[in-house]
Amino acid sequence: MDIDLTAQDLILAAHHAALIEGVKSYQLSKNAVRNNRISNQGDFAIHYAGMLGEVAVAKAIGAPLRTDLTIGGDGNVDMIYCGQTIQIKTSTHSTTPPPRFIIFNSVEEFVTDWAVSCSIQGASKVRIHGFVSKRKFAANIATYDFGYGIRYCMDEKHLSPINRLNEAINGVKNG
Repeated sequence: MDIDLTAQDLILAAHHAALIEGVKSYQLSKNAVRNNRISNQGDFAIHYAGMLGEVAVAKAIGAPLRTDLTIGGDGNVDMIYCGQTIQIKTSTHSTTPPPRFIIFNSVEEFVTDWAVSCSIQGASKVRIHGFVSKRKFAANIATYDFGYGIRYCMDEKHLSPINRLNEAINGVKNG
């Protein structure tokens, strides 16, 4: 599902990414956190791409956007929706040929009930590839080394369409 972001959406994402960058920069200067960045992108660019994914998912499912700032990051919880926690993984590699993956640095990093995979398709377009539960991710996990150490991945073909997230959440709550 492709989501077209408005100018207001883009400004919100940039504003929040700048706030995150400011807090992180201050924390780094005080040695309160470590920078685990493995990308050649700057921290702002990484936070901005992530926020674009979060804004797109919020629009797609009608969820509130999480904009609080916390010491040491968000604990990998990007969104809370219907009492369930969601982590949104946004890639800037929109032209990567299949297979494409939802990627975690470690199995333990998947700390939420659900994860959503997105990619940036243009200056104002985000593609939501789908979502997965922690259990389904664990059942379909593969390890890959993309040149910066082993990562835990699942092929996007195992993702469920984002328009079925409410059904999946209700199934968990009722089952």
